[in-house]
Amino acid sequence: MAVRIATFNANNLFSRWSFRTELPRTVADAPRAEIATNAAAGLAPALGSEQPSVVEVVMPDGTRMSGVLRTFRGNLVNGKDSRARAWIARRIAALDADVLCLQEVEDQDALDTFHRDDLRPLGIDYRYRVIVEGNDPRRIDVAICSRLPIVRISSWRFWPDTTGEPVFGRDLLQAEVTAPDGKPLHVFVNHLKSNFIADEHTLTPAQVTAAREAIVRRRTEQATAIRQILRRQRLSRRVVVTGDLNDAPDADALSGLREANLTEQIQRGSTVAGPNRGGALIDDKFADLSPTIWTHRHRAKGVTTFALYDQIWTSPDLRVTAAHVMRRTQISGDGSDHDPAYVDLALD
Repeated sequence: MAVRIATFNANNLFSRWSFRTELPRTVADAPRAEIATNAAAGLAPALGSEQPSVVEVVMPDGTRMSGVLRTFRGNLVNGKDSRARAWIARRIAALDADVLCLQEVEDQDALDTFHRDDLRPLGIDYRYRVIVEGNDPRRIDVAICSRLPIVRISSWRFWPDTTGEPVFGRDLLQAEVTAPDGKPLHVFVNHLKSNFIADEHTLTPAQVTAAREAIVRRRTEQATAIRQILRRQRLSRRVVVTGDLNDAPDADALSGLREANLTEQIQRGSTVAGPNRGGALIDDKFADLSPTIWTHRHRAKGVTTFALYDQIWTSPDLRVTAAHVMRRTQISGDGSDHDPAYVDLALD
């Protein structure tokens, strides 16, 4: 019997505003709209906070509308464009995964709405869907969708680092999935520390170097924490650890996963066709851009890099019969700047 497990960074799958107008990008520069508290909700607008607030928007013509305002670093957080959501849904439909692990999903409502409005019309039904609010100030969390029963979940968002603070910037979400053979399959999804450096252009070379070293240290701590969590639960069989790990599979920062006797599978895989905007499957057009398989392309300062950030690690008892990246059809990405990856497991 076979089980397909996939991972996909959906790239800012935020819920949609209930406003029927566009607000200025930056809250601080809002000449077209006065933002006031919604007295009925008793909540202040999120002008100096990253927490969402119920607000009332008063337009110049006197029209009043209420909704949820979300900001990050002073900028309004927009819902994901409907065309991008539709493209993400088509890619997920083509994956046909039994267990789908997602990154960059805002909350349970956003996940359920996406499932109802974008996946179900394509005939995709994940009865079991779970997300736990994580630690990220941008409110991007990890999620698991499954056709197979999820009988238990655990969140490790509070697992401490050496200072006592949460080591995971988002969450390490664990689900016990009942496989077709009736036995448990332990699935962990994470989104490790990003390589992004805020306001990098304002920093000196020495400061940039220090920031990059701090990022690697944090990612190393996170991979080590995953190993510790597996050992604490005495889990060594039927384990899958997946997600956007923001580093190469052979990176020193991910040594904790190798020390847990896990093996990364996608690096030895191949690409499969992905759907274009019209839904037609298109073979890999970009195979010659990198000598190794990749899921993420980044271009900055005239330099383009390709990396396998989206990975699937498995315990040695799991027999992997296929490992693939579903290739994008546009070099900039199809609804996401990441490509999904998946493995097929043969459960003997």
